[in-house]
Amino acid sequence: MRYNPDHVSREIGPDGLEHMYVNGALAIRIFVIFALAYVMSYAFRAINAVIAQPLVAELGLSASQLGFLASAYFLSFAVMQLPVGVMLDRYGPRRVEAVLIGFAALGAVLFAVAESYTVLWLGRALIGVGVSACLMAAVKAYSLYFRPHMQASLSSWMLVAGSMGALTVTTPVEAALPSLGWRGVFGLAAVLCVLAGLALWFVLPKLFKPQKTESVGDMAQGYRAIYAHPHFWRVAPLAMITQGGFMAFHGLWVGPWFTNVIGLSNAQAAQNMFWISAVLMAGYLALGFLTRRVSKAGGDEDQIMLIGMGLSLVVFAVQIVQGAQSGLWGWLVHAFLISSGIMTYATCNKPFPKKLTGRSSTALNLLIFIGAFSIQWGIGVGIDAFVAAGFTSTDAMRLSLAALWVVQLGSWLWYARPGRKTSHLISLSDLRY
Repeated sequence: MRYNPDHVSREIGPDGLEHMYVNGALAIRIFVIFALAYVMSYAFRAINAVIAQPLVAELGLSASQLGFLASAYFLSFAVMQLPVGVMLDRYGPRRVEAVLIGFAALGAVLFAVAESYTVLWLGRALIGVGVSACLMAAVKAYSLYFRPHMQASLSSWMLVAGSMGALTVTTPVEAALPSLGWRGVFGLAAVLCVLAGLALWFVLPKLFKPQKTESVGDMAQGYRAIYAHPHFWRVAPLAMITQGGFMAFHGLWVGPWFTNVIGLSNAQAAQNMFWISAVLMAGYLALGFLTRRVSKAGGDEDQIMLIGMGLSLVVFAVQIVQGAQSGLWGWLVHAFLISSGIMTYATCNKPFPKKLTGRSSTALNLLIFIGAFSIQWGIGVGIDAFVAAGFTSTDAMRLSLAALWVVQLGSWLWYARPGRKTSHLISLSDLRY
C-alpha cells in the first residue's frame, strides 16, 4: 500500500537522532488497522466468561478444567512473547502481525469443530499464538512512527479498541448463542481473523525495512540487557500480578462471580459484563487524554498509574468482603481504576532505545501473560481445593480472590517504594548486550 509522503516528516528526536514520524490520514490508518486487529485479540480473551456455562453444561468440566482451558490462551500467548519481540524488531509490526493472526483463524476453526477437551485446548492455544502480537505490534509501530508524547495515549486508546472487543462478546454473543451456539460464534471469529490479516498485509503502508544488520541470535541477546535492568524489575511484578490478575478475572471468573456468588442468570451476568467492559473502555479513553496532557506539561504521568492501581485494590477488597452482597457499581469503579494498568508498557519502555522497544514490550508481556495464565488456572484450582475442604462454592471463590489480592497489594507496594523516580534516569549508554 502506497502512502502520501506529505503525511511523513523527519525530525530530530529527544535522543539526538533523526526519526520518521507519521501524521494526518496515514497516522489514522495505522492506528485503525492495528486497533481492529486488537479487537479480535481482546474478544478471544474475554469470550470464555460468556460461554463458560454452555461449555460446562455440554462437556461437564470442573472449575480447574475450565480454568486450564481458558488459560491455554494466556500460556501460548506468553510462550510467543520473546520470539515475537525479536520478530517485531527485525521484520516490523505489519508483517509479523499479519502472518500470526492466521494461526488465530486456524485455532478458532479447531475450537468450533472440537469434540474433545484436548482439541478444544489446542484450538484455544493456537488462538493465543495467533493474537500474541496484536498489542505489541501496535506498541512497536507507535514507538517507531509517532512522537514520544503520543505513545502512552495511543496505548491507552488501543485498549479502548480492545474493550470494544470485550463488549462484542458479552450481551451480543449471549444473544447469538441460541441461534449460532458457541461453535458458530468461533466459526464467525475465524472469518474475521482472516479479514484482519488481509487488512494488515494489504492496507497498511510498507514503512518498515527489515533490520538485517544483526543476526536473530544477536537480537535475542538484547533480552539480557532488558532483564538485567533494575527499572524493568520494578515494574514487572505490578504488571504480572495486578494487571495479569485482572485479565484472568475479567477473562473468565467475573462470569461465575455473577452467576455462582451473586446468583444471576447467564443473560444477566453477560449484561453486567457488558457494562464492565464499557466502563473499562471509558477508563482507557480518559487515561489516553489525561496522560497526554500530563506528559506535555512535563509532569510524571506514572503517578496516574500508581494512584489508579492503588485505589483499584481498595475497591477489589471491598467486593471480595461483600461477596454475594457486592454490586455491579463496585465492579464498574474497579474496572475504571484498573485501566491505568496499561501504562505499565509505556513505563517499562522508558529507559530503552527504540531498537529495543519491541523486545522490552514483549519481555514485560511475557510476564503479564504468565501471570494471567497462572492466576486464571490457579483461581479454579483454589476453588476446587476450598470446596474439597468444606467451604461453600461462594466462599471458595472469595477466598481464592482474597489470596490474589494479597499478592497484588505486595506488587503495588514494591513499585511504590521510595526511589521510584530515579529508576527512570539510568543512562542508555549503560545498556550492553
